[in-house]
Amino acid sequence: MDPPVAVPADTPAGATQLQQALGWLAHCWQAWRSVKGIEIAGFVALGLLYGAVDVTWLAEPKEIERPWAVFFRLLTSPALCTLALLLAWLPADRTTATWRWRTQTLVVATLIGSLVAVPLAWTVPDWLGLPVLQELCEPKCPPKTLPLWQRFAGDFLAVLLPGGLAIGVVEMLRRSWRSQAQLQQLLQEQAALGRQAMAARLAAMQAQVEPHFLFDVLVDVQQQYAHGQSDSAAEQLERLIHHLRAALPRLREHNVTTLDAESALLGSYLALRQGLEHQPVELIDELPPALRGASLPAMLLLPLLQRALRLSPTDLPPRVVLRAQRGTLAQPMALQVFLEISATGLCGDDAELAAHRERLQVLTGDAASLKCADVRGTTRFTLTLPS
Repeated sequence: MDPPVAVPADTPAGATQLQQALGWLAHCWQAWRSVKGIEIAGFVALGLLYGAVDVTWLAEPKEIERPWAVFFRLLTSPALCTLALLLAWLPADRTTATWRWRTQTLVVATLIGSLVAVPLAWTVPDWLGLPVLQELCEPKCPPKTLPLWQRFAGDFLAVLLPGGLAIGVVEMLRRSWRSQAQLQQLLQEQAALGRQAMAARLAAMQAQVEPHFLFDVLVDVQQQYAHGQSDSAAEQLERLIHHLRAALPRLREHNVTTLDAESALLGSYLALRQGLEHQPVELIDELPPALRGASLPAMLLLPLLQRALRLSPTDLPPRVVLRAQRGTLAQPMALQVFLEISATGLCGDDAELAAHRERLQVLTGDAASLKCADVRGTTRFTLTLPS
């Protein structure tokens, strides 16, 4: 809640003061209406705790009539004081946290609340018929003949000091909570910027689409036409068009695809490599029908396959298997994707594979993982994507 709005400079002085007063009254009313149960309970508990200190005086051996009446008065008076502080504190607390006069307003509110609390603590118990301890223990208790102003000043300080301390603690806690909330927001913004930067790097990588590889394919098509192999050249050109149709939609920033589309992209790429290098290579798609429509960030699988083929010590591996399943022991709803290449020694702890892991976690969360292992004569990449 903001402090009352400033009045325009050309408003007459009398009208200005009236509008400011009405603005503060409206602000106070809204602040009182916004009181929370925990705030009432906190201030009442503070008063009861402070009154409990005086109640211990009853444990001393004295002959006092109506001790329960004195007991209720000793507890009621501090609770009334803290309620008065609550009513004064609420309008000051509901001002904007960044308002430059907020601290001064809280100090003034504490003073006003303490001033109002003293006569309230005197009159309400009298109106309820609760006796004063001095009256019940006469003539054994020594009489107190302090002037009224001294009694008022003593009670005023007795309310001001603990009340001001409590309000100061509450304000420091709220500032600490606001600072932590701002820090968390900054960290979230930083993480979002990191994801955007990583997505931009991914888009730049996607935009390349291995230009040297495409150039080799076009040169191969040209040479086949030059040697009169028009049929094989047309087939290779058709494969290239099919691959570009599968790859180009992934150039959009923050692109999300499906497992079925990624399988088509891998198949078109391997078909191009097979036609270019004239070696047999087959993509075995073992995706369950229920998971073909599962979504995942684009271009997670093709870069892994390209890297593995570059590192392959022999010719093209004859077989590439794509499988998937839902759920792991640690993450029952996670999506696991397996890319198996029929060659070993393609893992390696190099910078490129580390970059793939980093990109995967940035795009899908810290719970995501990328593992590589040699399994029964094959290299298996395992991607775990949290749901």
